[in-house]
Amino acid sequence: MSDGYAVVDVETTGFAATGRDRVVEVAVVAVDRTGVITDEWCTVVNPGRDLGPQHIHRINAGDARRAPSFAQVAGALAARLARRVVVAHNLAFDARFLAAEFDRLGLPVPLSSELGLCTMALGAAYLPHRSGRSLKASCDAAGVELRDAHSALDDAHAAAGLLAHYLSRAGRPEPWTDLLAAASTWRWPTLPPDEVAEYRRGSYVPPVPTGEVPSLRIGDLVVFTGQAEQPRHELVERALAAGLRVNAGYVTRQTALLVAADPETMSTKARTARRYGVPIVSADLFATLIT
Repeated sequence: MSDGYAVVDVETTGFAATGRDRVVEVAVVAVDRTGVITDEWCTVVNPGRDLGPQHIHRINAGDARRAPSFAQVAGALAARLARRVVVAHNLAFDARFLAAEFDRLGLPVPLSSELGLCTMALGAAYLPHRSGRSLKASCDAAGVELRDAHSALDDAHAAAGLLAHYLSRAGRPEPWTDLLAAASTWRWPTLPPDEVAEYRRGSYVPPVPTGEVPSLRIGDLVVFTGQAEQPRHELVERALAAGLRVNAGYVTRQTALLVAADPETMSTKARTARRYGVPIVSADLFATLIT
């Protein structure tokens, strides 16, 4: 029989698990067969690319740049998933992303929507009066606290609360005893036991800015990268109205300034700008430069 459940949640750069998108945060909350939480683990993951919709997951590039890669946390993660039934809210999404990350390392793993429990799908049976299928709607219906949506650890804790709610109503034997029995037989890759320390969001504190603030002249070339709170087209319109030129495609040696949603971004444009010595500023600072 399995060791219980591993409730997981991932935050990602987008939706294309087998394409360019990557995991940027992963959390695992261990739950025993009675629904009691026995352990938690969470880390930001360096995706090696820009962070996508930062306004949704709110992970800053300063943290991501200093976080371990997926390859560095794969062993610690696999050890927490082995011998357990994997659970998630919208399991198909989380399992697809985690399986894709392991696959990039050449490691097949038993992760799929058929080999776990989805708290979103189970809500149809155990939360018949919920207002929707989202994590928030499910938590509201079950009386489970959702502290900080789109934080992997808080979302995993919320899903663990839903699982406990379902377990209390399902009784014993659980309707998914076949999964509990099979979980101990699933083959997980044997990886080095050395663990990289968890890197939690908010660990990076940016230094107080020093040095000269870059200046702009009419005709200077600016480039934008990332998804800032202010829509890109509005920033471009303001730049053009200030007499600047805008290159939407890429950074060159003639670029005067790169405007980033997050100046610590790992985007291709930012890497090129650092190589060429092009200043990188936030959208907020850029707004003050052209005011």
